[in-house]
Amino acid sequence: MADPLVVIYGSTGTGKSDLAVELAARFNGEIINADAMQMYRGLPIITNQLNPEEQRGIPHYLLGNIGLDEEPWSVTSWKREATKIISGIRSRGKLPIVVGGTSYYLDGLLFDEKLVESDPAMTEESEAAAKITREELASQHPILRESAEVMLAKLQEVDPVMAERWHPKDIRKIRNSLEIYLTTGRRASDIYAEQRARKEAKRAGQPPSPWNLLLFWLYAKPDVLNARLDKRVDKMVTNGLVNETSSVYDYLQGRLAAGETVDRTKGIWQSIGFRQFESYLSAVKSTETETPQAVLEKLKQQGIEDTKTATRQYAKYQVRWVARKTIAALQEENLLSKFYLLDSSNISQWHSEVAEKGSFLLAKHLADRPLPRPEELSETAREVLANQLERSNRPETICNKTCEVCEKEFRIEEQWQKHLKSKKHQKATRWAKRQAEGWPTRGEGKRDKAEGTDDDAAADADADDDGLVPKP
Repeated sequence: MADPLVVIYGSTGTGKSDLAVELAARFNGEIINADAMQMYRGLPIITNQLNPEEQRGIPHYLLGNIGLDEEPWSVTSWKREATKIISGIRSRGKLPIVVGGTSYYLDGLLFDEKLVESDPAMTEESEAAAKITREELASQHPILRESAEVMLAKLQEVDPVMAERWHPKDIRKIRNSLEIYLTTGRRASDIYAEQRARKEAKRAGQPPSPWNLLLFWLYAKPDVLNARLDKRVDKMVTNGLVNETSSVYDYLQGRLAAGETVDRTKGIWQSIGFRQFESYLSAVKSTETETPQAVLEKLKQQGIEDTKTATRQYAKYQVRWVARKTIAALQEENLLSKFYLLDSSNISQWHSEVAEKGSFLLAKHLADRPLPRPEELSETAREVLANQLERSNRPETICNKTCEVCEKEFRIEEQWQKHLKSKKHQKATRWAKRQAEGWPTRGEGKRDKAEGTDDDAAADADADDDGLVPKP
């Protein structure tokens, strides 16, 4: 078989790195990391890197290769380096296996047309922009330091099509679209239109992908995965998470004291496990006042709980990315027949349901033998994949609605309907009703607040409303 490539998607805690090692050991493979946080050096606990024993002597690339003082890699930079490494692995007669939870890295590797959407500030359209840090760019264009409202007004002026797509409070996406225009002189909407035209041209006779792909998606049911992630955070704390975050905190304070500017909107500063303990570390290291031990302990426990909440939310975000973006892209490229969901919900059955099934499929793939249909692999695969295919084929309806109770705005009708059905909205509605009627509300508001929020309005819906959990 010419140029086989194995790609493993999956949210944190599903065992995707373990599967990569298992397949590499059985099929003479080497592994390329596609987790943006695991590229940082000296932070194995925060970033959940496999230790040397767990790596079992298998070569791993792009793992712990970036220092804290280096600029974070864009998806373009990662793809360029990963492609070189893949060629090197093949030249040695071995099987390249790419694994990671940063799905936009993986999508950027597989789908050329996804690069702009995945990493808008660092695109192939502007190599010059890739050399400019976000801080330097903001110095050249002060509007990039303004509020979401101000930047959206500018975006409506220069690229009304993109302005219409974004939620008015989604400052990251608004800024990214504006950065594309300011660094390239071209509208992001025009770039996307050209990409769609190139895609149509490719379908009309362009040669197929140079890679013979086999793709895995490690998936665990949300309730099971959430409990697993909570236990993993406890284990990370036992293994020295606080000490590791303390070192990162000292490093950051040293740079700030030296007058350096640190962009904390990207890179390791956004890692789960650092931000959540920052209040605790600040109190511990304060020389101005001595914080009582009871207060320190409370801050530490809050850091642990916040890390658990953020980890659960991130896992949900990772699942939604694959379900909504990767599957749609695979469908466009006619690659869904090579995309296999492996159910890692039951950890006691991980070997049979993940390692053995993955090895069985890869053996058939390398031997160029017929593969089973992805939905035949398990009941979970059938349910989840069918739900997501049905969803991806459903056109989105544009709307402009505001939930006065939750103070959120929506541009997609489907997201609005999900929000109305979500538990958070229903709790908020009950809370508002009780306040209006003068009912006692002690405790309920605290519980709602403790649950946290997701990155965008659509995430208000429960996982099963999203079609990501098999029906009972």
